[in-house]
Amino acid sequence: MENVVSDFDQIDGILKVLSECTDEFLYIYDIKKNLFKITERAKDVFLFDDTNVYDADREILQYVYPEDRKLLADSLWDIVIGKTDKHNLEYRWLDKQGNPIWISCRGSVLYDQDGSARYLLGRISELGRRNKIDSITGLYRESSLRDDIIGMDQTKEIKGFLLLIGVDNLKDINEKYGKDAGDEILSYTSECVKESAKGIGKVYRMDGDEIMVLCESYDTMEGDPAKELYDDIRERVDEYILKSGYQIFYTISGGSVFFDKKSAGDIEMIEKAGFSLREAKRQGKNACVRYSQERYDEYLRKLDMQEELRKAINNNFDGFEMYYQPIVNIEKRCILGAEALIRWNNEKFGRVSPGAFIPLLEESGLIIPVGRWIIKTAMEQCKKWQAVIPEFRVNINLSFVQLNKSDVIKDIDNCMEQLNFKVENVLFEVTESGELESDNLMQNVFRSFKMRKLNLAIDDFGTGYSNLRYIKEMMFDLVKIDQSFIRNIKESRYDYMVVKQFTELAHSLNLKVCYEGVETNDDFECVLGLKPDYIQGFYFARPVPVAEFEANYLGRQCVL
Repeated sequence: MENVVSDFDQIDGILKVLSECTDEFLYIYDIKKNLFKITERAKDVFLFDDTNVYDADREILQYVYPEDRKLLADSLWDIVIGKTDKHNLEYRWLDKQGNPIWISCRGSVLYDQDGSARYLLGRISELGRRNKIDSITGLYRESSLRDDIIGMDQTKEIKGFLLLIGVDNLKDINEKYGKDAGDEILSYTSECVKESAKGIGKVYRMDGDEIMVLCESYDTMEGDPAKELYDDIRERVDEYILKSGYQIFYTISGGSVFFDKKSAGDIEMIEKAGFSLREAKRQGKNACVRYSQERYDEYLRKLDMQEELRKAINNNFDGFEMYYQPIVNIEKRCILGAEALIRWNNEKFGRVSPGAFIPLLEESGLIIPVGRWIIKTAMEQCKKWQAVIPEFRVNINLSFVQLNKSDVIKDIDNCMEQLNFKVENVLFEVTESGELESDNLMQNVFRSFKMRKLNLAIDDFGTGYSNLRYIKEMMFDLVKIDQSFIRNIKESRYDYMVVKQFTELAHSLNLKVCYEGVETNDDFECVLGLKPDYIQGFYFARPVPVAEFEANYLGRQCVL
């Protein structure tokens, strides 16, 4: 028989010597005498009054976190009955203040001469000191989740799910009430998750405000067990908020991904659960979203496209091109201006719709360098056309991100100074929105425009937060009526009267008016009698490259 010993005192003496050489706690468990002994330093950290524990199989449990007592008792019983000769367990002991501390307890059995188990000899280390356990929630960290996913038994039939819970707006709570309040919310939320997931799955602390549940099996394919678990967790959170008298109100969002034998063990599931949680937050929060492969593929495509946009910008704006759509001056019956519109042709994605790539530029902040390029390129082109038509004007669109996140006024000033460009030959378009109306910074930016006598237009008017105060206070020069009003103006009496009355009112306020989306001869004949200042639409021309604009539209007279 291996590992045969018979002298407890001899082993104890060896442990005392070894304990001077390690930060870990060493122990002996005399199985026959039911005596547990741990190195002296344990009294400084844990709840022990004495390093000798008699009636150990019963008394040792008083030092263990209540939820983990059965786990330890079962493990020790397996050793006593000879079911195993190893002890390897992660669970919680209580510290001097009665708080739980995660520990790793390992040991091996030493045998008597007669072959019976006599001693369990081993070491205990604090997992928290090795960053495996989160200090706020007491949960295993993400590294343990990854180990558990990789270690899934794919030889068995398996069906399970990951559910990722996120505390909504935790950053705002930390800023308003302090980090301690945020930590308390995280701690209580983790308790709610643990209670709801008891007997269902294991719980882990992820980065930031996120907590993950791993369920490796569920009884039925009917319904959505991850959503049911989320609903139970949310009920517990709501009860906590109610009991606290709504001193701090918060909500939680959830994202889930399901797996089976084929997909078990795939570490990418963590990212998919994270994607689903972000979807839930994008859709308004306080809800749970189940993973969709179609949406995830689209998400990856957007990331890929965003990277291609970044490469194009770094490669001297390779693939970007400016198109120009003619704008007809009704009074002079001539095309004396154009709207500059960006296009992008990429080797990997081909020609990409502006509706697809411009939001990506805005989300990433790349619209700022691209916006500077647009301003410079459009002004340079307009300057060339002014050699033919001195009064030619170009319209340039500005993004809210440009206005809010960059010094767009400085960019414009620099460009106009370099080109000796006149203010009357450019007009800047901004799309109306609640952000523009409510943001004081925006109003200051627009005042800077007016101080420089730069012309401003409000684009897509009628689709957002349209009101006359909005127009008057922001001091716009021109209003572009959205094409949705023009599209049915021949058939819709309502659209016709809205456009007619607003045009008359705008003119009374000394504002110019442009109709967008005039596409047919019927549209044109209908709106001409409403006396707009400018008309723009496919009836005259689609946006075209520079060469085509010069050949077909520059300064062209129009029969009205």
